[in-house]
Amino acid sequence: MKKFYLSLVVAFMSMTTIASAQFVQNDTTVQQTSNNNVGNIFSSMTTDDYNRIYVGYNPTKITWNHYQSDFDDFLPLKHGITFGYLHGSNIVKNLPLYIEWGANFQYLFGKDTYTDDYSDWEYEETAKLNVFSINVPINLSFRFSFKNNALSITPYLGLNFRLNAAGTSKYEYKEWYDGELDESDEETYKLFSTKDMDDGGMGDYAFKRFQVGFNVGVGLSYKALYIGVGHVADFSKIAKYEDFEDENVTGKLGITTITLGINF
Repeated sequence: MKKFYLSLVVAFMSMTTIASAQFVQNDTTVQQTSNNNVGNIFSSMTTDDYNRIYVGYNPTKITWNHYQSDFDDFLPLKHGITFGYLHGSNIVKNLPLYIEWGANFQYLFGKDTYTDDYSDWEYEETAKLNVFSINVPINLSFRFSFKNNALSITPYLGLNFRLNAAGTSKYEYKEWYDGELDESDEETYKLFSTKDMDDGGMGDYAFKRFQVGFNVGVGLSYKALYIGVGHVADFSKIAKYEDFEDENVTGKLGITTITLGINF
């Protein structure tokens, strides 16, 4: 899978390089028009650098190689909110090809509740997860502009580097007998502390602090307004549990990004 993602990146870079080379071959036409790039279909498209601040909603899922439903129950991550900044820097003169880089703060969270009853007994189990992280995306983008550069479409692909700063796992248990609360328990564990997770009886379930992922998406800008959608699929694992029910279980994080931003 890593080779597949890398091939996409190389292919994208190759296509843009070939396109640039083809336009360079038209230099005689360019010179005849006093360097106005009439023969270049991108000549009317802006190559100015850009900046963006944005917020986003992030549907989130950890994909496990085994026991998906079980891990979803007690280690749920389902949603996220992102606040960030991005800068696009032009890298080819007279061609709207950019390197994008920036940083964002991300809050991921999830909750799962299981209830059951039998005879006069009822019980409820609830698992909650919270993860705070800092992400650094580095993308290659191509900005297609229209209507005197008021409208643009920008596909991008690249890498995302995530550092998980903090996170907690909270477990709650309640039991009722004949309609009255008979027993309750509540425990909170630090997700990235092996000692805390072990002491809490969760086993060696500590999450990993650093992940690298493949970043792909597309954005639409109208004047200063930006709307985008994309996806981050991690290469590296956020969790790895050896010999869990006689299986080596691993989990990778996948985050969809739905973004609203302002260009300036």
